[in-house]
Amino acid sequence: MDIAGFDLNLLKAFDALYAERHVTRAGQRIGLSQPAMSGALTRLREVLDDELFVRSSTGMQPTPRADDLAGPIAAALRLMQTVLLDDGFDPGTADHVVTIAMTDYAAFVLLPTLLAKLAIEAPRLEVRVRGIFGKDEVVDLLDSGEASLALSVPVHASARILTRPLLREGFVCIARPGHPAFANEADVAAFAAAPHLLVSPEGDRAGLVDRKLAALGLARRVVLSLPQFLVAPFVVADTDLIATLAARVARRFAAANLGIVVHEPPVALPDWPLAMMWHRRVNDHPATVWLRDCIAGIAASA
Repeated sequence: MDIAGFDLNLLKAFDALYAERHVTRAGQRIGLSQPAMSGALTRLREVLDDELFVRSSTGMQPTPRADDLAGPIAAALRLMQTVLLDDGFDPGTADHVVTIAMTDYAAFVLLPTLLAKLAIEAPRLEVRVRGIFGKDEVVDLLDSGEASLALSVPVHASARILTRPLLREGFVCIARPGHPAFANEADVAAFAAAPHLLVSPEGDRAGLVDRKLAALGLARRVVLSLPQFLVAPFVVADTDLIATLAARVARRFAAANLGIVVHEPPVALPDWPLAMMWHRRVNDHPATVWLRDCIAGIAASA
């Protein structure tokens, strides 16, 4: 049978005939006249090469072939109705996979709380995380559909990438307890003279701190550069290195009693935004809308 040329309306006719066992009543059930319903039965017999329904004193009785087809056809019609008519999203029963692209910072600050929320409200939803190691990756991941959402510093792209601000983050410094660069008499020159750890996901050899120090005629000595911040507190705790990190990250590490102390930077550093981005084509997708609201709510209290 050539499925490409098959009239799917015949499945509705079959289902109605199987339920009613009467041509006229089956037609009324699905809004067809008696002649149209008889025509549908004729086409079903031709396509399936079986009588399907045979007249008897008690109505149209299904053949064994019709009995075999009844369950699968009814299930197929229910599935089609669900797919075509379901315009909502029930997180409690959702069982699909959602991919979120995140920077290390976004994952550290938001992911644990998000997963805890999903475990209660959407326990069958599977989350996959794609790392973001450069701003250029965001647009590619969203354009290709590899990720439904991206959590990163906002990128300036065309109107096809939509953005929702999540939070603003500042910087603090971490050092071992008693570090001389943060003693009472220490100044910005002492800070610049200390050995520094630089976290740069994109591999830059200088950062915002270097630019601020340069404006004061100073330069710092970076002795270690890392692409991720996760190991930084452990290195700082056992050395004389100073690291400048996102405030939420640094304070969470300090609260874990890793042997580091948080200090305000001796130079003024601007804060920066974390944003959620998605492609315009998924803007109205119910599951994506629900997940965006979840993430925004978590970020508001982070």
